[in-house]
Amino acid sequence: MSNADAESLWTRLRRRKVVQWGVAYAAGAWGLLQGLAYATATFHWPAMLQPLVTLGLLIGLPIVLVIAWYHGDRGQQRVTAAELAIITLLFLLGGGLFWRYDRASNQEDGATESAESPTATRDGEPADYGNSIAVLPFVNMSKDAENEYFSDGISEEILNSLAQIPDLRVAARTSSFSFKGQQKEIPDIARELKVRMVLEGSVRKQDDRVRITAQLIDADKGFHVWSQTYDRDLKDIFAIQDEIAKAIADALQVKLGVSQAAGSAKPDTSDLEAYELYLKGLPLWQARGRANLDDAERLFKQAIARDPKFAKAWAGVALVESLRPDWFGTPDSVALPRSRDAAEHALALDPMLPEAYAALGNTAFYEGRWANGRVLFERAVAIAPSYATAWQWYGYGLSVAGATEESLTASKRAVELDPKAPIVRLDYAQSLRRAGRNLEAEAECTKLLSDPDVRPGCLSIIFMSQMARKDYLAARTTLRTLAEPRGAASLAFVNQLMDALEGKADPRPIAERLVTTPDGFYNPTQISPLDEFAIIYWLIAADRPDLALERLQEMATRAPSQARQIVNDEVLDAIRCTPEFALIVKQPGSGDARAAKVCGTAVATAK
Repeated sequence: MSNADAESLWTRLRRRKVVQWGVAYAAGAWGLLQGLAYATATFHWPAMLQPLVTLGLLIGLPIVLVIAWYHGDRGQQRVTAAELAIITLLFLLGGGLFWRYDRASNQEDGATESAESPTATRDGEPADYGNSIAVLPFVNMSKDAENEYFSDGISEEILNSLAQIPDLRVAARTSSFSFKGQQKEIPDIARELKVRMVLEGSVRKQDDRVRITAQLIDADKGFHVWSQTYDRDLKDIFAIQDEIAKAIADALQVKLGVSQAAGSAKPDTSDLEAYELYLKGLPLWQARGRANLDDAERLFKQAIARDPKFAKAWAGVALVESLRPDWFGTPDSVALPRSRDAAEHALALDPMLPEAYAALGNTAFYEGRWANGRVLFERAVAIAPSYATAWQWYGYGLSVAGATEESLTASKRAVELDPKAPIVRLDYAQSLRRAGRNLEAEAECTKLLSDPDVRPGCLSIIFMSQMARKDYLAARTTLRTLAEPRGAASLAFVNQLMDALEGKADPRPIAERLVTTPDGFYNPTQISPLDEFAIIYWLIAADRPDLALERLQEMATRAPSQARQIVNDEVLDAIRCTPEFALIVKQPGSGDARAAKVCGTAVATAK
């Protein structure tokens, strides 16, 4: 372009006032954006308003310049078809850019909400966690680290109180306490526990005084719903717990429409030392494990010694004793009467203790009294609908009884309430296995293998699932994993077992040996890593139903509660219709839920 042409173009632009219009538009747009930024900050307008207006002004600039070109000098220009076509094209292009920008912004906002909001799902749609709350462990602000159990106990008792509200889902202690000591944001915690509300607080105990600060947060909105600080004498600690629980219930009633009042958090003792002993036992009971359960029962009994009318301590003893047949191998005739006695003592002192009903329900299921177990567990969850342990044991007991679909419903409820508790998920995996959903059971257990407390149990479930599917190659790998800590002799024993199943060796010698091999699952000094159930699974797979019946008969005589836990397994259909099996089932009084379906006749339950 020559200088003359350039000068001519510049002259034409000035004559048509394109330059003047462009400068005036830019100045006006700049002023508008500055004013909008001030108003957005002052009145808390949406942040997206500023970029959207900026985009609109940018789209408007070429349109203004086109209008100026045609109409800056109105004496010489008229509206033409070309003008209309250009303006229409610019509007279409601008609208397209605006639509793409708005769509991208919405997708980005959706992704951000999905990543940050506790009520967002992976699909970007808001998740409705309904009426739900998690009680985080209150922070111990005291100088004495020994008071840690006391601050945890405050949270525990408030949690137990809220768990009695029928239309409120309360995350269980194991899950909510898993965040103790972690620097996590409240929305992140709420998302992991799938709750809307979070209660947090602190406890400062000094001499005979205590200060408790509590605050209720709506994690969905990020707002504080309620907060309060309590300065009291230690002798008023139970009244404080009641006061906090009721204040939270009132706040929830306003926020969520929860209409029921919280139950009393008072643990039925006025002896502060007995209460402290009870609080020290609670986390040990929750942790499970032989040593922890022993220590928990010792502390509960010490609390009873100080206050024989301390109902919750009696319930604690009942809970521990009800687990001894499984965790310690204690004979049913020893552990179950002790559990029942302690639970009945607790209910005589306080007939509204869900822990006592759960212990009685567990004992009833161990004894094969299915109808009684159902009623007792239903009572426990009616009193405390968010009592995860009751739902867990109820689901496990129903799976043992052969009510597979009902068991999965109860087990899922327990997982919803206590998603961070490995023992709860372990029992859910067991229910899946008993329902014949072996691949799902294996998948659930695979997630738990990093937890040392449930790893052996999960490996056993995976092994039995693989045996049920006749995947002996995978079963060998799993069994070797169980045997490795026991040494070379155990690994050689496992190879003999699996070689026999795969046709690489004669199964008769190893089967004769296995039928008298002790259950070595909980005893690392034993050469066999198989538990009682896995031994019977192997004998059936090796086509030795006679030896499987012999082993089951011995188990029913020695440990009836153990026999009851396997008689309704699908794998035992291979021996279910034999007269010997019918006699075995009658001995522990468990009944046979599958007999009518598999054999065409029901096996009567022994009375």
